[in-house]
Amino acid sequence: MRRRLLAGFFLFALALVVALEVPLGLSLARNDRTTSMSEVQRDASSLAVLVAGGLQKASGSSLQRAVSQFAGADDAVVAVVSAGEVLASAGKGAVEELSDSRTKAIIKAAAAGHTSGEEGSNDPDDDFLYVALPVARATSDRIGPAPAKGSDVVLLVAESAAPLHARIRSHWIALIAFGFGVLAVAAALGALLARSLTRPLEGIEAAVAAIGVGRLSERAPIGPGPTELKALGETVNEMADRLEELVHTQRAFLADASHQLRTPLTALRLRLENLEDTLEAAQRGDIVAALAEADRLSRIVDGLLALARAEGGVRPARQVVDVEAVLAERAQAWMALAEERQVALECDPERTASPGPARLRALACEGHLEQVLDNLLANALEATRAGGKVTLAAGRVGDRIELHVIDDGPGMSPADRTRAFDRFWRPEGATQGGTGLGLAIVAQLARLSGGAAWLEASPAGGVDAVIRLDASDV
Repeated sequence: MRRRLLAGFFLFALALVVALEVPLGLSLARNDRTTSMSEVQRDASSLAVLVAGGLQKASGSSLQRAVSQFAGADDAVVAVVSAGEVLASAGKGAVEELSDSRTKAIIKAAAAGHTSGEEGSNDPDDDFLYVALPVARATSDRIGPAPAKGSDVVLLVAESAAPLHARIRSHWIALIAFGFGVLAVAAALGALLARSLTRPLEGIEAAVAAIGVGRLSERAPIGPGPTELKALGETVNEMADRLEELVHTQRAFLADASHQLRTPLTALRLRLENLEDTLEAAQRGDIVAALAEADRLSRIVDGLLALARAEGGVRPARQVVDVEAVLAERAQAWMALAEERQVALECDPERTASPGPARLRALACEGHLEQVLDNLLANALEATRAGGKVTLAAGRVGDRIELHVIDDGPGMSPADRTRAFDRFWRPEGATQGGTGLGLAIVAQLARLSGGAAWLEASPAGGVDAVIRLDASDV
């Protein structure tokens, strides 16, 4: 945001400088050109009087002397031409200039009236500002008759345009330097302005990010700045206060509820177990069912507490986890239950082995991967019939690590695999088993570790539970 503000302010200043300085530069160049042409015209008019005097006296030496003195004083090319004949000329490059076709065209046009302008060339500094005027006709009524009937004497005065171009360049250089100075000041002021606007926003952003990861005690700084940003910071802090109060209230409620629910559930189970011993065998079926429901209520309470802690707590930092070691450890921990249910539990050596000597390492929060695998293994063993198989596998896919818990149970439809992560959802027709919270806990723990969880169909028709985590190259 700071860059966008600074860029917008700088572009506005640049547009303003260009809009002001370009017309000013053109105006200065036009004034310099007009002033220089006026000076040449004034010099030419003054020299025309001297040339007319020399023509009246019919003195070629006095005419040449006047032309030479003027050319030497003003570093100009001066020529007096009558009917195509050069009567007098002086100045550096006068011969070449008078032989140029463009100069001849200028003299010819001047015979019909006054003409002036700038004669261009390949090098601008070699250009000439010229004035050509018919001396005899212009001055015959005041000084004397024309030297030859029907012909006019043309005076050509051409001065170098280099000083004019140098002045124009100096004006443009000064304007450009001034423009860069203005832009530098504008950039500095823009940076200060952008910083004054974005610094409060950065503080608010940092506070919101901290609150988002569970640090509910963080607050946005309220300091000097625009009124709107102060109001935004105060609103964020009010929201954080309310959110912290709600979360703390929820946590306190969960702690109290767990304590209050576990005590009567434990007492209920003890009473049912004591009652079971006093009943006849035909009546014990209801007691066994009641005990199973009491166990299920206990598991629901434990699952809700685990899910609430995962969702409401501060997100822990991720650590490097040896995936192959964790898989082997959890397989060993669940092996006894698998053998009791006559289910083969194994790690696929081909899928768990990483290419090369390096082991599979992923980034996960401490203890999360073990808890995820425990929930998935519990579901897989519950779904697999005696004589079936549950497989643990892992492999690297690009910059991610994928873990699989594969069973060859009855499987699930695509719609059921999508809904399986909803809280308290259980497959249609299920009369016993889990609480419907295990996969919800799995999904939440995977997200906290920066990964994801989903279900696919296994090749044997069962379910392939997939956990994807970021790989670590450490």
